[in-house]
Amino acid sequence: MSYSSPNTIATVAKREIQVASRSKAIMFSLIVVIAVMLIGVFAGAWFAKKDDGNETPKLGLVGIEKEFVDAPSASANGTSKGSDSSSGVEAETVDSRDAASSKVTDGDLSAALVKTDSGYELLTEGEPDPAILSAVSAAINAHAQSEALHKVGVSPEEFAKATPSTQLETVDLKEEDSMEANGPQIVTALVGVMLMAYFIILFAANVGGRITEEKSSRVVEIILASARPMDFLAGKIIGNTIFGFLGTAVLLIIGAVAVSLSGLLGDVDFDYTVVALMLLAFCIGMLFFGSLYAAAGSMVSRTEDLQSTQAPILLFIMGMTYAPLFGISNMDSTLMQVLGWIPPFSLTVAPMNMAAGTMGLPQVLLSFLIAAITTVLVILLVARVYRNSILNNGKKMSWAKALKGA
Repeated sequence: MSYSSPNTIATVAKREIQVASRSKAIMFSLIVVIAVMLIGVFAGAWFAKKDDGNETPKLGLVGIEKEFVDAPSASANGTSKGSDSSSGVEAETVDSRDAASSKVTDGDLSAALVKTDSGYELLTEGEPDPAILSAVSAAINAHAQSEALHKVGVSPEEFAKATPSTQLETVDLKEEDSMEANGPQIVTALVGVMLMAYFIILFAANVGGRITEEKSSRVVEIILASARPMDFLAGKIIGNTIFGFLGTAVLLIIGAVAVSLSGLLGDVDFDYTVVALMLLAFCIGMLFFGSLYAAAGSMVSRTEDLQSTQAPILLFIMGMTYAPLFGISNMDSTLMQVLGWIPPFSLTVAPMNMAAGTMGLPQVLLSFLIAAITTVLVILLVARVYRNSILNNGKKMSWAKALKGA
């Protein structure tokens, strides 16, 4: 029977998927991350709803009509010109000062506004709510204006027609800050890219560890007697990438559905395109780092030495992971825009830029294309390192020696 590279790659990949699925460490990590993510999403939604559900301050009115609180800019007949804003306070009419005082004391009212012969009284227990003070101030002005109009014989309708509009519209000439405008999307994207980066590290490092174990036990020598080194390496990377993709896809989809069902984003519609981009980024990142970890694992014969050859890879890992964290508050900065195009940092920064509105989908896809091309070049470099070092059972090799083959 003739040798077949596709069959060898498929067999090795299938074996890697089986080994990964039986790994207690990997499965435990998946379960823990899913549980923590679900708890975080629904807990965050619960606290958000709790904060939004704070009771509206209640203001009792004695001798003043509710219309002056409901629409402070209104005239005596309750009409409003140039504004339809509400006061943010729930008003109710109370028959007397004593009744209002009792309701404030009992906690039925946050405060009570009483019209007296000399002016007005505000009955409270402790410091009044700022919303109460604002509503009371506007109501007193509107009520005093209404009484003044009646005294001079001017009807509220005539006064409203003669008064020019006082509506104020703020026009911000400075571009709206991306973090404030797209805050929920950015935070959600950040959680997603952090999970993606975590699983790239988990599965890519697993490739390096497995290669070192097989090399130290001399099993790889038996395998490579019947399989080509590059086919064996390709099968290991592809198998771990497939299993990692499935695990990451399940996790991201569960997270996206949980975010939508919990209402964590409020009125903001969740963009499922971000999930697809993260899965694409995972595949590129897994191939990029999985091949590098494979090279690092092939250069040592003992697991204890693996950390030294992994050091350069960890610098890229840390940069890819922490770049979005450091730039989240200023996604439109020059640094974050540049990192959105430089692999492997672009795998996490580009989706964040898209969530912030500083990069469009075509730009992100082009950025990922650059990362994919870079990954192909890295794989070619790794192939040379792997061929030169996988059967070397002497001292650990440096990256320079592995590249030269010396």
